[in-house]
Amino acid sequence: MESTSFNLGLAMLDDARGFREAAAAVSSVLLRRFGTHRLDLVEDAVQDAFVAATRRWPLQGAPQQPLAWLIRVAERRYLDRLRPERRLAPDADVHLESAPAPDPSATPEGEDDQLRLLFMCCHPSLSAESRVALTLKTVAQLSVDEIGRLLCAAPSAVAQRIVRAKRSLHDVRPSFVVPEGEALVARLDDVLAVVYAIFTAGHLPTADESQRRMELCGEALRLVRLLLASPATATADGQALAALLYFTSARLPANSDEAVVSLAQQDRSRWDQRAIAMGARALAASATGTQRTRYHLEAEIACLHVTSPTYADTPWDRIVAVYDDLLRSTPTPAIQLARLVALAEAGHAAVALEELEAQRLGLERALGDWAGWPAAMGFLHERAGDFSTASGFYHQALTFDIPEPVRRFWEDARDRLGGSRAP
Repeated sequence: MESTSFNLGLAMLDDARGFREAAAAVSSVLLRRFGTHRLDLVEDAVQDAFVAATRRWPLQGAPQQPLAWLIRVAERRYLDRLRPERRLAPDADVHLESAPAPDPSATPEGEDDQLRLLFMCCHPSLSAESRVALTLKTVAQLSVDEIGRLLCAAPSAVAQRIVRAKRSLHDVRPSFVVPEGEALVARLDDVLAVVYAIFTAGHLPTADESQRRMELCGEALRLVRLLLASPATATADGQALAALLYFTSARLPANSDEAVVSLAQQDRSRWDQRAIAMGARALAASATGTQRTRYHLEAEIACLHVTSPTYADTPWDRIVAVYDDLLRSTPTPAIQLARLVALAEAGHAAVALEELEAQRLGLERALGDWAGWPAAMGFLHERAGDFSTASGFYHQALTFDIPEPVRRFWEDARDRLGGSRAP
């Protein structure tokens, strides 16, 4: 038993995911006991506890209940920090033989605390950007630098979002609970949106971050599974989001670390069939609701992609029809553009370009600062056979600050079409 607990304890410190989950669990317990307005102090105390563990456990052995030990130490360090006139208790004061705090991993309370933590980070007093940043910092336990790289934002901007979020929580002092009734319905929408944003940040291509982004996608899946595990938050919308995440993540193994691999070029034998099957089950479970939300419709589109034997077999006309439904419920510029791309793939490139010209002013105003806008323009013109103009748009996309794998992909597209320098 001692050997087992020793190995489990060290694994918790050495494994990145195990560390993050343990740190989130300890933070959850302290926030429940001491209040959400003390988030800064809680984070410092949890960090102190893990520092103490890295010093003691490799030399003296891990306790039989590592998580309970960390909770007990973090509580002591938290109370010490409330009394600045007292010095921090030395590591020697923390006895492995002392009565442990309840292990949250062994009780339903631990899982409930994780849900409470997620809802706290998605409090309505916070902006959408702050919710994402705070969730990644507090629930996923990522550093500010890691969050900045994953969200393609300056670490200073991420830090400011987190500081503002903590200040808002300190002023509002939200209860550390999962809302009930009508309040839960409204808050759950925000939580699902944050989980989706985390996943989106994870599966977008970037340089030298493939493994970390796979972990980010995994974190989003963990969060949605956490929501589905509780009867109070296991909704049809959550099932639909889970389906979307499973279907999309199933294609990740076919991506390259060095280059963007288009959907048409991916080796479909490398797709994760287990994830596709789990997505299919979640999509079927989502049909119990009375509405088809954006998550249902996006999951349906993702399902049509991953269940097509080859790229040529993709039912593009059906995908366009689903996009039409999606636009009625979620009329965003990004979805408008995605529908036009699907329309061109369905063999209607001229119609797609005609519709694009009718919508161009609004789309360009909304998407003009995004490199994907000129790249999509290039794709649509390429499909219509206007290779010179297409090449110019690909070149325009290359003027943006973009990850190196994406840059090489668009350079290849431009050069393949003749390398024209002007749209």
